[in-house]
Amino acid sequence: MDFPARWIHGSPDCRWDENPAFQIHRLAGDTYALRENKCYSFEAPFLYLLFGDRMALLLDSGAEPDDGRPLPVREAVEGILAERGAESIHLRVAHTHSHGDHIFGDALLAARPNTEIVGADLESVRAAFGIGGWPDGTGSIDLGDRRLTVFPIPGHEPSHVAFHDEATGTLFTGDLLYPGLLTVRDWPAYRASAARLAAFARVHPVSWVLGCHIEMRREAGRLYPLGTTWQPDEHALQLGPEHVEELHEVCEALGDVPRAEVRADFAVQPVS
Repeated sequence: MDFPARWIHGSPDCRWDENPAFQIHRLAGDTYALRENKCYSFEAPFLYLLFGDRMALLLDSGAEPDDGRPLPVREAVEGILAERGAESIHLRVAHTHSHGDHIFGDALLAARPNTEIVGADLESVRAAFGIGGWPDGTGSIDLGDRRLTVFPIPGHEPSHVAFHDEATGTLFTGDLLYPGLLTVRDWPAYRASAARLAAFARVHPVSWVLGCHIEMRREAGRLYPLGTTWQPDEHALQLGPEHVEELHEVCEALGDVPRAEVRADFAVQPVS
């Protein structure tokens, strides 16, 4: 995969920001990342658009702009489709989980033709991907000569899922694991999900681990304050399979009494 040397990371004063709403970067031939501008939302989530022979899959749909301006997520996606000559391809919009900074664009995308929105609630997720035996079962989605495995990773949020792309070896981990503050709302579920993720990564090819945010600095173990709209020295987006194993080890070391734990590339933060 090809990652930019740095992502657009906000502005010292958003009143004068001239960056686009989304930075669009082609990670690989059929895989795109769209990062929402931090001057639109301090969350600055990453969305991922994956193409197969018969379907395109958009993972997450963006956050509501902090100042109430329109979010041009439909225009951003349609620009990629037009560039590829794929305006008529079926688009499925799915989610890593149901928090508002990952689903705001659903209504904006639902109005376009040939578009299907997968509900972010647990039953919709299970039905859409054929996941049985939650949270220990797995499901899948076939985009046409491109198959993704979908499996539950609750703990940050009850209906949270990860996506593993066999074509690129990419593991999309949403808000369970990324270079930032990993908020844990259900510790037993999160600990089990970290173990499940590590077990999966040991037996499947994982080249990259891509989450939905960047909140760490390049300096090891240092976080940007929540709510910041200017991150000039931010951590790289991409993590590796070693970070999946490290997260599992952290969770097991903390055991049944969780507490905050800061590592070089992420920080675990249980909340009540």
